Amino acid sequence: MKKILLASAGVMVMSAGMAYAACIPTPSCSSLGYESSSSCEGGIKCPFGNAWNCTLTDKITEITTEITEIKKVIEEGGGGNKNCQIGYIYYSDKTCSVSYDASKTPIGVVVYVDGQGHGQVMALKSIGSYAWQNNQHDIDSLDNFETAEEASRDFASCSNTKKIIADHGSPNDIYYAAGGAAAYKTEGTNAGDWCLPAAGIITSIYNNMELINTGYRLVSTEIGTNFHFWSSSEHDADNVWYSSFDSSYGLIFRSGSGSRSKYYANEVIPVLEF
Repeated sequence: MKKILLASAGVMVMSAGMAYAACIPTPSCSSLGYESSSSCEGGIKCPFGNAWNCTLTDKITEITTEITEIKKVIEEGGGGNKNCQIGYIYYSDKTCSVSYDASKTPIGVVVYVDGQGHGQVMALKSIGSYAWQNNQHDIDSLDNFETAEEASRDFASCSNTKKIIADHGSPNDIYYAAGGAAAYKTEGTNAGDWCLPAAGIITSIYNNMELINTGYRLVSTEIGTNFHFWSSSEHDADNVWYSSFDSSYGLIFRSGSGSRSKYYANEVIPVLEF
């Protein structure tokens, strides 16, 4: 029968009248990852001395924070703002309110929401009158919308604007509708943030005019109906959808004007996507 005797400094085994000892060194705290000389909240203490492992706790905290942020993005619809509704005032700090908050700087009014926490804000005033294109032709990267009903489903304001500017070939030239809209900036926004509204946004304004003008009136202005406003939605090589907000369905395009139609000067009110 074998007898096993354990000692604090080693192990002695006796078998068949023979004895031998094997020494097992005590591991150091640092070799086991206990690198902190001071305790930390939630840390793990080394069993062989006064050292702590805080790395695991930090990693858990980091992962927990990431999960919380991801959850927040999902709940808010990808980083949008579900508190914003059509007609609400939109501020430079990217918040909205149904009534005017004098402690903040208003930069626009919400004119479209998609139900997922995203939408578009229209600037507080027109930035001026611009031609739509300086070298009239059909832009291949833009969809052509044959009818107002088709055009009313186009909400890609900023995507359209980028395609127009890329086709134009002179991004620093602001003297056309898309370039002027992209050059616009306010407190809390930069040049390149604002865009030429798509036809679907124009339609949303037309369908919600009174509600939207209620928001505008709170900041002492409103959308007029005696001007023509450009959209970024193309009809064909010669024409682009636009509105004076008093036309049927809110959208029209110039017909019978020949090759001069895109050279006409219409008003531009930029929009901001959120």
